[in-house]
Amino acid sequence: MSSTQSAESCGPHVVVVGNHKGGSGKSTVAMHLIVALLKSGKRIASFDLDVQQRTLTHYIEYRQAWARQNNPALEVPRHFCAAEAGWDDATRSEADNVLLFINSLEALREDYDFIVIDTPGSDDRLSRIAHGMADTLVTPINDSFVDLDLIITVGAFAGTERTLSRYAAAVWAALDGRRAIGGRPTDWIVFRNRLSPPASRNNRQIGEVLRLIAPEVGFRTAPGLSERVVFREFFPIGLTAFDPLNWPVLGITPTMSHLMARVEIRKLIDEIGLLP
Repeated sequence: MSSTQSAESCGPHVVVVGNHKGGSGKSTVAMHLIVALLKSGKRIASFDLDVQQRTLTHYIEYRQAWARQNNPALEVPRHFCAAEAGWDDATRSEADNVLLFINSLEALREDYDFIVIDTPGSDDRLSRIAHGMADTLVTPINDSFVDLDLIITVGAFAGTERTLSRYAAAVWAALDGRRAIGGRPTDWIVFRNRLSPPASRNNRQIGEVLRLIAPEVGFRTAPGLSERVVFREFFPIGLTAFDPLNWPVLGITPTMSHLMARVEIRKLIDEIGLLP
C-alpha cells in the first residue's frame, strides 16, 4: 500500500521531521515537504512543536507576507504553533498539555490528507508523542561524525560495542509504544544535509557508516542535500525550491544554484515516497 493510499484509508498520513540536534535543517525540509504536497493538490496541516525557535512558523508567516506584497499565488497549509496554542502552558500539567495536542490532531482527521510536524532540536514530551504518531519519520543530519553520533556511538567503530545514541533510543521507544497500541508501521528515513564534496574522505566514510548501521538501527537512507546558500535565501521570503523560479516570484534573477536546489530536494522527496 502506498503512503497516499494509507493516508486516504486510515486518516491523515503523519510526517514527523525530527532529531534532537538543532541546526540540522529540519524546518527547511518540513517546509519543502509541505509545499511539495500542497502543489500536488493534497490537503495539508502543519504543526510547529518548537516553542523556542518557531522556525517553521516564521517560515510560513514570511511566505504569507511575501504573497501579500508581491501577489504571487503561494500555497500555505493550515498551521498550528505549539507556543501560540498554549500546549506548553506551565500552569497546566504535562498530561493536560499533551492531551490538548492530541485532541488538536484528532480534530483534523476528516479534513486533511497529511499532517507535517516539525519538532524541536531537543527532547521533550510533545516531541516524543509526535514521534510515536509518525507514519513517516524524516531525520536530517549534518554531514559530520558529530551529527552521526546522534544515532549511534561513533567511537564504536574503533572496536568497542556499538550502542544506540539517545535520539535513536528515543525513536525506538516511541515506535515500540506505537506498535503496542496497534499503530501502523513507521517508515524512518535518514538523510545527510550540507553534504561535503563527493570525492572527500568525510563523504565516503559517513556514507559507508550509514549503509552499515541502517539495517540494525531500523532506518533507510535517502539522497542528501548540498550546502547551498539559496536554501537560506528562501527562508526570509518564505519561498521554496518548488515555487516558480522567476523574477516576479523570487524578486531576483534565478541562477543555476536555484535549479540544482530544486533537483536535489525533488530527489529527496521522491525517495521519501509520499507522492506518486
